[in-house]
Amino acid sequence: MTTFGKPIVGAVLAVLLSCGASNLALAQARPELGQVRIPYETFTLPNGLTTLVYTDHTVPTIFVGVWYKVGSKDEPVGKTGFAHLFEHLMFQPTVNRPTEYFPPLEAVGATGINGSTTADYTNYFQTVPANALDRALWMEADRMGHLTDGMTQALLDEQRAVVKNEKRQNELGPGRSAEAQFLKGYYPAGHPYGHTTIGSMEDIDAATLEDVKAWFDAHYGASNAVLVLSGDIDVQTAREKTAFYFGGVRQGEPISRPDRWTPSFADIRRDIVYENLPAAVISRTWPLNNGSPRDNTMLQLAAKAMARGRGTPLHDALVENLKIADGVSAGVSESQLTSAFNLSVALKPGVTPEAANAAIDRELAKFFQTGPDRDRLEEIVTASDISLLQTMESSAAIGAWLASGAVTHDDPVYFLKQREWIGDVDAKAVTQLIQAALSRPYYELVQLPTPVPAAAPTGLADPTRMPDPSPADAAIAFPSVSEAVLANGLKIVVAHRPNLPIVSASLQFSTGSLAEDAYGRGTASRAFAMLTSGTRRYDAEQLKRQATRAGVNIAAAAQARESAVMWTMLSSRLDDGFSFASEVVRHPTYPQAEIDKALERVGPQFDAYERNPLQSAGPVYGRAIWGEDHPLGRIGTREDANAISRDEIQAFHDREIGPNNATLYLVGDITIDQAKALAQAHFGDWRRVTPTPVKERGAATATPGRIILVDAPGAAQTSLTVGELTTAFDADQAAAGDLADGILGAAFNSRLNMNLREEKGWTYGFTGGVADTPVGPRTFTASGTVETDRTADAMREVRREIADYVADRPATLEELERARTARMRALPSAFAGNAAFLSAITGAAAYGQPYDRAATSGARLAAVSLDQVQAVSRTTYDPTRLTWVVVGDLSRIEAPVRALNFGPVEVWDIYGHKVR
Repeated sequence: MTTFGKPIVGAVLAVLLSCGASNLALAQARPELGQVRIPYETFTLPNGLTTLVYTDHTVPTIFVGVWYKVGSKDEPVGKTGFAHLFEHLMFQPTVNRPTEYFPPLEAVGATGINGSTTADYTNYFQTVPANALDRALWMEADRMGHLTDGMTQALLDEQRAVVKNEKRQNELGPGRSAEAQFLKGYYPAGHPYGHTTIGSMEDIDAATLEDVKAWFDAHYGASNAVLVLSGDIDVQTAREKTAFYFGGVRQGEPISRPDRWTPSFADIRRDIVYENLPAAVISRTWPLNNGSPRDNTMLQLAAKAMARGRGTPLHDALVENLKIADGVSAGVSESQLTSAFNLSVALKPGVTPEAANAAIDRELAKFFQTGPDRDRLEEIVTASDISLLQTMESSAAIGAWLASGAVTHDDPVYFLKQREWIGDVDAKAVTQLIQAALSRPYYELVQLPTPVPAAAPTGLADPTRMPDPSPADAAIAFPSVSEAVLANGLKIVVAHRPNLPIVSASLQFSTGSLAEDAYGRGTASRAFAMLTSGTRRYDAEQLKRQATRAGVNIAAAAQARESAVMWTMLSSRLDDGFSFASEVVRHPTYPQAEIDKALERVGPQFDAYERNPLQSAGPVYGRAIWGEDHPLGRIGTREDANAISRDEIQAFHDREIGPNNATLYLVGDITIDQAKALAQAHFGDWRRVTPTPVKERGAATATPGRIILVDAPGAAQTSLTVGELTTAFDADQAAAGDLADGILGAAFNSRLNMNLREEKGWTYGFTGGVADTPVGPRTFTASGTVETDRTADAMREVRREIADYVADRPATLEELERARTARMRALPSAFAGNAAFLSAITGAAAYGQPYDRAATSGARLAAVSLDQVQAVSRTTYDPTRLTWVVVGDLSRIEAPVRALNFGPVEVWDIYGHKVR
């Protein structure tokens, strides 16, 4: 929940909207970053539908979203979960559209088709090629006006089952008991926010077809909705098309609802709940009144300055100095009826809540006196501006901001108003605000670890017409790519995209876990992950603050064959960005103190892993596919994690990471000449290295065709993972393989997902596909969680679908065209930002392909024949060699799984050791 609102001045607002008020939202940024402009227009149809239009012709796509002013807060007693249930029903067929919502849009290349439900609103959205706008508008207007006309009991029962599976899946993880207790303890009886968005099983089961239709009639009228069109569209076209498609939709009745209701406490209230956690968590919540949105925005700044990582007072005191906590976070959650200031402290194992609370109280008292650090506030404001610029590459993000602002604040550009407020922040005023807000009584929820039961003794007994789109343009405007090489061997690749004043960079190294035999296990991962733990000039906290000042976001990761350091920077501060990256990459010191902190986290991390067996599905699957002795079959242990050696990490860095083993890729507002000059200045004197050759992965040693069972006592659902090693990557067959994957398991409307989710209602989702790799066999994997009592049935259906796909029921021409059309028409929207082009270029290089290979994706997809899809399917998927990893309650699923006779059955523990 991230929104709150103020009373709507109904009459005045209605006049402005009906007249089609034109707006140019302009926020004065901090001087060094310039201004941000969001031009938009708004108008209202006679039936009350408000429309927001933002024009950006950069990419030929349009974000289409409808925000309905109804959320879980509008649900009466006995009907909890209706708003969320309706989110699912809105994707079902209507009297005018016999198919589900996804296929017609996917067929025209739509992406990001989804919906969400909050306490305050429900929204539905998609991004479509500009030529397919009519179809998207027709479909949104159709479900707004006619959804329940064709609704049947069967459709209701189907989606009811899907929602219940979603609820069960959500409840698999820790924290659900705490959420329920918080809602019960924090909100007074009868408060609209006093129940979960997904609702109760009892209310969902009790929902009748008549109830659902009545809910639709009451809440889904045009006057209770906001339509947003953001992207390649002009206002006049938007007016004409909106009136044409939505003009006949019913207006709906006004909805009476609470406008403001802030909880209050005469004294501190404290509740205790037990959760499946390795250590206790203390959460405090102070109610905030929505009377001053500016004050709440300032409190959000105060929260970040108070407890947002190293260098903030509460983090440094509780985590770094007193060492009683593993993490501290604070923030303001904003909603329409009320808002709240939240403080959460995750304690170290063995620390009692009583001892921690005394320390928390002392540190809060200190903060009330001193207030936030001025430099810290300045850094937060700068970081917010940088984040805003990066996000503004997406018209979809801007459209979502506009709609959310209109619905929750009566102001589409409310986010720019907040930007003005924080740009004019005053540390003294913020101190006064937080003193007043956090000096009042609060609600505290203490989560304690569920006691671990003693080990069981051994030796006991066993217990109407849809618009067709105009011809689509699947072309990708790929930037030109230039290369250069420094004398020390560092290769530079630049794709010039001056759309926005930002640059994305990736320094790729030909090294990784397959080159660490001479070092300890996990050394490569640690060497890259800890680059920002300290350098010759800065410690970890100084690095973090230096990055903020320089406008740099940096991350690093090691994989099997390739590793990378990635960062983004402002084009106005390229020298700062290169300087910072050079310091991090070339001169890390890997301080022993930081390694010791990492070692302190090992125990709690493995405690959490051992408490939640469902987390073992991925690691166990890797071992089952590749084998215990294979590098890709390793499962990390406490012993491995505790065997961190600073000397080995430093040695790996010094021997494996160097300019002659690297390529620097840059995409954005930078030229090859600039890049070469900057690289020479900051990396030109970098010494060459003699890296360890990356060895081949080697053949798998595991036996295919087995079923591996892992016990998760009491699990509400079963985790199913199934797959096999398959053919090596073939560039000539990649397009056909991609489409074959989509038909079988990689898309929402794939055979596997439609069977298990839509037809059977056994899962919230079951998808899969082939994971490509440049060298050696690839891996086909499909996975999902299913109802426990349907475990064996689901396995039978998955195997049947795969077997049919390569034999009796191969891909059809209709499936191929649906998959092909969806992929081709979605191509332009997949390349809206620098990160997408950077990923495409580095990926092409890793596979030995031209940098601009993505530019010809449409042509390759268009050339794929049905025979090719069927042929590649037969060589990719083999139902006789499938390996299964099944994690669930073995007391309920083991016997039915064994009865399938799919192959040898073994029971393993979560570390991949055979139990029986």
